[in-house]
Amino acid sequence: MRRALFARLLIVGLLLGGCGGGQAAAAHRVTAAGPAQPSAGQPGVYVALGASETIGIGAAHPNEEAWPQVFYRTALPRAFVFYDLGIPAETTAEAIDHELPIALSLRPTLATVWFNFDDLVAGVSVVDYEQRLDNLVHLLRADGRTQVLMANTPVLDKLPAYAACGTAPPPGSPRCPLMGRILPAPLELDRMVNDYNAAVARVAALEGATLVDLHAQGEVPVDHPDFVSADGFHPSTAGHAAIAAAFGSAYRP
Repeated sequence: MRRALFARLLIVGLLLGGCGGGQAAAAHRVTAAGPAQPSAGQPGVYVALGASETIGIGAAHPNEEAWPQVFYRTALPRAFVFYDLGIPAETTAEAIDHELPIALSLRPTLATVWFNFDDLVAGVSVVDYEQRLDNLVHLLRADGRTQVLMANTPVLDKLPAYAACGTAPPPGSPRCPLMGRILPAPLELDRMVNDYNAAVARVAALEGATLVDLHAQGEVPVDHPDFVSADGFHPSTAGHAAIAAAFGSAYRP
């Protein structure tokens, strides 16, 4: 318990002193799940970097049901401590400033990385996205000492929220989560997703990270409507569990 309390105090200090602004610091939700007592040697350190999905938006109980929490509980050895560094609406450029310095200070043995949609809707070119993502993963890998699992972008054009952001959303659609911004037509959106996913695959191959291919899981709203939350965009509790299982399948102790 003393170690877990110390870890929490350490992260609070880092957030207050190293985030570059009160607004960014307030956006962080950092948890040290535990206490995780190693049987021998030092505990592993797992950090989750990402955006709204990473902190559990869409789940009924985000603090317990966010996919990194589920992945931590179900896939990792008990001798691990966990820090959730996700920030809603975070892009790769913002994550390099806000999340990466904290992650590096924790000297992780395992990191999960999931950034894509917020870059995409911000109009970040695939060249810039790939460069920033590569920079982030390269620094996390620490010359191969840190295992990095990185996810790509799932199928987006079948999400109920996608239709809600169109020019003529069908009756009963959820509220558009992009505050009135209109996403591209289906074919253009698919092309953008494919370009981003190709960039993720290239970074994973170049940096020796492990690709978690969420796009290959199929058209989730068609095959598993229960995986989508009531907002029509974020994963539900069941969706978070499915994402955790995908990361768990990719993890190698």
